[in-house]
Amino acid sequence: MAYYTKTVNEYARFRAQVSREEAQEFVERELKCPECGFIVAAAFSDATGHFKIKCQKCKSISVLNFAYFRRQKLRHKH
Repeated sequence: MAYYTKTVNEYARFRAQVSREEAQEFVERELKCPECGFIVAAAFSDATGHFKIKCQKCKSISVLNFAYFRRQKLRHKH
C-alpha cells in the first residue's frame, strides 16, 4: 500500500527560515481567552488587526483585536 507524502517546497522552507529570523527582534506576548484566562495563542509585537480564536479549555470562540490586547507601559504618578 503506497502512502502519499506531501513534499515541501524548498522556497517555502526558505521563507519560513527568513520569517523566524525576522521575528527574533520582536517581543512575543501571550493571548489569553477573555472568558477563562487560558493561554490560547502567542503574538508578536508587530501584529495588527483581528484574530479569531477558539479556547481549548472552555471551547468559547472569540475575535480579538490586537489593538486592545497590547501591553501598555506603566506610568508612574508623581
